[in-house]
Amino acid sequence: MRLVDRVIPSSPELLDESTGLTAAEVEYAVRVEGAMTVDDVLDRRTRVGLVDADRERCRGAVETLVARTVADLV
Repeated sequence: MRLVDRVIPSSPELLDESTGLTAAEVEYAVRVEGAMTVDDVLDRRTRVGLVDADRERCRGAVETLVARTVADLV
């Protein structure tokens, strides 16, 4: 089990199999690291955005999850 899955245990769901990106990683980026945008999560926090095909494939799921997590914080 990865550290991020221990910190955010409610969201171990896999968002993208080829990158291994999980909902827990996205939630951790927002809740703990202060990411506020989908680009921040994709480019700086997870580095998924480095490959255009990965970025496009993950963008929708990450966008939804970032919006929901940010809304929970305010």
